[in-house]
Amino acid sequence: MNLTQKPTLIDITEQAAKQPFTPTTHSTTRLTEFEYMRGLAIILIVLGHSVINTNDGFPLWLENIVRGGTGVFVFISGFFFHHVFAQRFDYRRFMSKKILNVFVPFLVVSAFAVVMNFIVFMLVDRVSAFKAAEMCWNLMKQGYILFPHWYIPFIIVTFLCSNLHFRYLQLPLFTQLSILILFAIISVVVHRPHGNVNVLQSVVYFTPFYLAGMLYSLHRDWMKKHYRYFFAAAVFTVISTVWLQSGLLLHVGGYHKAAFEWGGIDLQFIQKMGLCILFIGFCSHLVGPALGKHLTMLASISFAIFFLHPLISMIWGNATYLLLNAGYLEPNTTLLYSLVSSLALFVFQFYGSVWLIGKLKPLLGKKSRLLIGA
Repeated sequence: MNLTQKPTLIDITEQAAKQPFTPTTHSTTRLTEFEYMRGLAIILIVLGHSVINTNDGFPLWLENIVRGGTGVFVFISGFFFHHVFAQRFDYRRFMSKKILNVFVPFLVVSAFAVVMNFIVFMLVDRVSAFKAAEMCWNLMKQGYILFPHWYIPFIIVTFLCSNLHFRYLQLPLFTQLSILILFAIISVVVHRPHGNVNVLQSVVYFTPFYLAGMLYSLHRDWMKKHYRYFFAAAVFTVISTVWLQSGLLLHVGGYHKAAFEWGGIDLQFIQKMGLCILFIGFCSHLVGPALGKHLTMLASISFAIFFLHPLISMIWGNATYLLLNAGYLEPNTTLLYSLVSSLALFVFQFYGSVWLIGKLKPLLGKKSRLLIGA
């Protein structure tokens, strides 16, 4: 190759085949733009859980953008697996940290949620203690108590596969891309499971996001140099998939079905892959100091926000239910009401969680990360 020419993807592939990944490729410093991106991702996830009047007043195109933010979060996890953990990879140490920092807080918050649900079932739904206990047991049987927490069993199984992910990093680039493309094709056909209860199906579906995050970190310098081409492709991808899903197919939110049924092509998957690339550009070039400081703060407590915001949402949901039954509120599906009430719910549960974390961390001290994830 002429030394004056810029390397192409073919050149990168040939070099990677001769010189596979070694654990000293990058430093273990955390990149600012990905800290920003993690803060942005948790905002997107909670926004997706704040939609009121879904498909009945709330704009369908906007709902399809804010729904399904989990893929962005998984992409970031894959990025940090290579950038931080793969440099001195120790499977036992890696899993120990994930169990302590992710799974234990999940168990603690879930136990508290069982108690809250038991009380709500008795006081709001007005059922007997026996019936409330039965309803709580039915929740526990699905593997999580609060709906967004389906993510934890899935991501723990993903972490259990980290030896395979480490080996993936050592493969030639052509093989890596082939595996990524194969998994992506499977994902857009398999879709997400009903109720997100099938952990294995979720692992298959989200694996391409994790692999893509690892590859972005592994080839970050090359990606940054050619980012404008990926940015253009991502803009086209996001706009076209949102238009197809919202304007043509009229499909609301994520695609969920049994793994081996045919349900068409999952446009949310394709859109969120494009959104990952757009978020990288936004966080690299368009975040000012004030917003950057705020996003960094949110990133530092992102898991705690994820764990706690469903509890805050329960307060909103039960209060709304009681007010509607008492006649103090009337059902309203206008565009303005849907947007304003959804924004109010987001602020209530998102910044309510931030406020609660700020109160709990000093009280819990060194046990804070173990109990609430921050």
